[in-house]
Amino acid sequence: MISLCLTLDYELFGSGRGNVFTHIIEPTNRLLAICSKYGMKLTIFFEVVEYWKLKEVYESGESMGYERNPAEAMANQIKKAHQLGHDIQLHIHPQWVDARYQNGEWNLNLDYWRLPEVPNHANEQISMGLNELIRKGKEELEGILQPINPDYKCNVLRAGGYNIDPSERLLKTLKENEFIADSSVYYGGKAESELSKYDYTRVKKDVPYWFANGSLLTVGNNQKEFLEMPVFAKNIRRILKYDLVRIRSALKNKANSIEKFKNNSSKKSKWETIRFLMDKEAVTWDFCLFSKSKMRKFLNEATKINKSSNSSFHPFVLVGHPKDFYYSDAIDFLANRVSGGKLKFFTIGEAIAQIKETHTQK
Repeated sequence: MISLCLTLDYELFGSGRGNVFTHIIEPTNRLLAICSKYGMKLTIFFEVVEYWKLKEVYESGESMGYERNPAEAMANQIKKAHQLGHDIQLHIHPQWVDARYQNGEWNLNLDYWRLPEVPNHANEQISMGLNELIRKGKEELEGILQPINPDYKCNVLRAGGYNIDPSERLLKTLKENEFIADSSVYYGGKAESELSKYDYTRVKKDVPYWFANGSLLTVGNNQKEFLEMPVFAKNIRRILKYDLVRIRSALKNKANSIEKFKNNSSKKSKWETIRFLMDKEAVTWDFCLFSKSKMRKFLNEATKINKSSNSSFHPFVLVGHPKDFYYSDAIDFLANRVSGGKLKFFTIGEAIAQIKETHTQK
């Protein structure tokens, strides 16, 4: 039995581009329908600061081209998802904190792309400090969902762009606000761009989770206080991740794809770009962007790891984005294996409860 956690980063593009209904609401509805049909569960990491800004601007009288309130549609969708048994947790991209909608587009504060770099308190560069951001994000989600489920708790974070390193201040803030887990690390991950900076290359893909030590999310100990549940990833040649499904999806979102390519290939010669594409990269297990073939390879890898695992409960965390979900090849592949009894799906909350039970019994 392979235990899977399907997690969905519920957001527009990092630059602010995109349409809430086209890139969030509609693809999430299609995912929810597939999950309902096959008994699969999602954990939706809800980008709360983006939601605040959409709500603020729309209610000020600026429609942003929408015929109906996009923030209201988002809130209604996560209510429906939660009623269907899916978990909703916190996702934060701090570049949205002081975002402004001007001349038909969003201008974001790219000086604060990384959550760990947000100062403890507001200053002249950013109007909300780290503690306030985490606390208000938690309160927002609980305010939306507790009226339909009084037992609901927002207590798990995924930092925008997987940026949680260095994590000492962030971990302290999360504990102060009664968070119990994070899912921002991915196996073998590394970024050194102008925006994202982290190094998870020492994280081993056969470790399903760990309890963070007193100050760092990326280092484990035996205190059993705060969990890190990393996204599963596999090292493959960078060029091999661009299969037909990913290319077709990129063509659907041309403007964002071109912008992302420019960021990745900036300051590189043609030869450096070729070498960059031929190098290996830790590619996250993505149920929205994978082809059927790539999903099969990752599931086979997970099966091997699960067989030799020292953990009695070994969850694998997958990631997806509704803005990328045009083709259902990968999730259909998983769905077709549900009836065989070889896969079991957990929300992050359910997985944490199972982990705690496993360690209580030891």
